[in-house]
Amino acid sequence: MAVTKLYTKAGDTGRASTLTRKNIPKNSPVFELLGTLDELSSSLGVARQDAPDLLAVLEQLQCDLQAVCGELAGADRFVTRGQIEHLEKAIDSVTEGIEGCESFALPGTSPGGAALDVARTVARRAERCAVAASQFGGITREMLAWLNRLSDLLYALARLCDQAKSAGVPSAPLPTGGTVAGFSDQAMALCRAVQQYAAKQGVQVVTAVCDAGGNPVAMLRADDAFIASVDIAMNKAFTSVSLKMTTEALGRLAQPGESLYGIQFTNNGRIVIFGGGVPLEKDGAIVGGFGVSGGTAEQDTAFGNFAKEFYEKELI
Repeated sequence: MAVTKLYTKAGDTGRASTLTRKNIPKNSPVFELLGTLDELSSSLGVARQDAPDLLAVLEQLQCDLQAVCGELAGADRFVTRGQIEHLEKAIDSVTEGIEGCESFALPGTSPGGAALDVARTVARRAERCAVAASQFGGITREMLAWLNRLSDLLYALARLCDQAKSAGVPSAPLPTGGTVAGFSDQAMALCRAVQQYAAKQGVQVVTAVCDAGGNPVAMLRADDAFIASVDIAMNKAFTSVSLKMTTEALGRLAQPGESLYGIQFTNNGRIVIFGGGVPLEKDGAIVGGFGVSGGTAEQDTAFGNFAKEFYEKELI
């Protein structure tokens, strides 16, 4: 089997090319910017390890940075006014629930906040590199504005991590829309929201979301939640999608003498017939399922109903 080598030797003379810039020095402003954006993505990778509650949004930002690098190298344009507005919406949503977010903050209050502050400073440097590179063309005003908003968002997320540690609770639900609003982001926000809702009632739960095909998308387990609840929560989400109904409704139909009696013994035991699983709908179509486990059947049913209401009012 042929082995592809990582090195090409093409850049041994200190020059390289992009799609639109040919044989230019590696210390040119555009390569300085590309390298700084690569460093920023790596910094976000570190932050993902220290701020697991923000995993989905940080992964999405890393993907966005790859698209920005592609634009700089000559690929299709990624940054638009709409992308900037999505970041602004995210910043406003995060800062709304943080006290004193506009005041000076000393980095290091929490591991996640410290890692995000490092990423923020790299984002600021990337913005300065973009200004320098703009003198040679190929840098849009929208890209400059997007980089500026990105550093603001990272600052806000750092303060969110610091506040969560001080309060001893999981981070607040993240905003949705555009850049930070794929279904995985919504799923994580929903899981956190329900966990916080349950915690206020003294119940430690596991929350899970699957997509329309029943594939796992997100899962969060409170520190003291039952280990068994991990599978149960995910299976509740799977059940609600695969049968297009809440697990509470299915439970009634699965009673002796009813039309779906015995269904819980199908699908290798993945079908759950007690409350806590609800389908998630958008524009009349099922886009995923949510499951929660850890309380009584009545509590899990109530948490599931809360999840459905929260998803429809806050996340779509």
